[in-house]
Amino acid sequence: MRRALALFVSVLLLLTAVPFASAANSSFSDVPRNHWAYKEITEMAEKGIIAGYNDRTFRPNNQVTRAEFAKIMIAAADVDIEKRSISQTFKDVPKSHWAFYYVEYAKPYLTGYKSGSTYTYKPNEAAVREDIAVALVRLLGYDKKYNADLNQLKKFKDDDEISPALRSYIAIAIQTNLMQGSNNYFRPQDPITRAEAASLLYRALIERKDGDETKVIFPAPEDPKPTPISIRDTFNTTDLKNWLPDNATGSWGVINKQATAVSVDKDLDHYLLPLKWDESDKVTHYELSVDVNVSGTDGLGGLFFNGKDGKANVVFLQKDRVVLGKVNNVNDDKVDWIASGSYKLKSSNRLTVNVDGSSVSIYLNGQFLFAQQQVKQEGTKLGLYLQREAAKDTPRKMTYLDNFSFQEIK
Repeated sequence: MRRALALFVSVLLLLTAVPFASAANSSFSDVPRNHWAYKEITEMAEKGIIAGYNDRTFRPNNQVTRAEFAKIMIAAADVDIEKRSISQTFKDVPKSHWAFYYVEYAKPYLTGYKSGSTYTYKPNEAAVREDIAVALVRLLGYDKKYNADLNQLKKFKDDDEISPALRSYIAIAIQTNLMQGSNNYFRPQDPITRAEAASLLYRALIERKDGDETKVIFPAPEDPKPTPISIRDTFNTTDLKNWLPDNATGSWGVINKQATAVSVDKDLDHYLLPLKWDESDKVTHYELSVDVNVSGTDGLGGLFFNGKDGKANVVFLQKDRVVLGKVNNVNDDKVDWIASGSYKLKSSNRLTVNVDGSSVSIYLNGQFLFAQQQVKQEGTKLGLYLQREAAKDTPRKMTYLDNFSFQEIK
């Protein structure tokens, strides 16, 4: 593995570079002793793993493109490129592109983009920090060794900028100390620089002394690891395409790019909007989040889960607390309380519900509030929840729901 990692960092840092005749000379004119990555750059150079340019600079702020990154992945795995017949996957990486074979061989580990049925790779854009996190985790085999703890992401103010399909990899990179953030930010979309690459690979190659000498072989492209389910909705359109309004209780719609509900049925006390997803996947560990935005009401809205036969567990906000309960009849205003936690209602409240088997944890605005054990998973329906009182004085007073997310946790 150290051979593969050494090759990884060597290719990463020498792409487009003209090296010194002697890599052992680690004195770079643009890396002073007070540079944040001085130790990592210096020690990697002294070990002959990295080199600088022929003008005795290291150029720590130079970026690496996504096409170069594909080549790095192949070099890291020590894969021999056979220029046999390979189908083109990405519209912007044709067979005439210099990185075509690198991209195709490394495809299971590369982030790409999909629009309709068209895939693009954006080869000339910079590789970003979340790309490197995935590479490190896969290279070390940590995605097979560790279960992702997505709570690790809550410590970062920009965790919503992490691509949904990569969140589990980022979590593993953080919990194994492969990557870190700074000042409560992870910066997932920031371009990776040579200095950052030196620091990241130093921690993976030099500081980690686990004695694991197993050579890393990439899995076959036709058998990639299943991507966790991830669905988000900011309600920028009115079609509710991610939802099942025909199966909802109450009449749901989008007002000012936020979801809410009303009903002319005076007997209906609970409004449930089910999410459209493959319930046959039997997901047992997942996280739901939504912004509960209050306009003149006491909240009385949030999320539901474990839905089945008109019954569901609900989590909703009140004026001075958050409640986890059970709705057994949508035509009965009664909610059987299971647990609650004190909370002072704000105009905007970020509610998160983490369900892990029979354990439920509640977070408000990124902070843990309370947890409850032995909440049996009885159903698979989940989604948005409002009580009738939340829309009693519409349109003057109303509770709105926004920025919904559903994330399976592997």
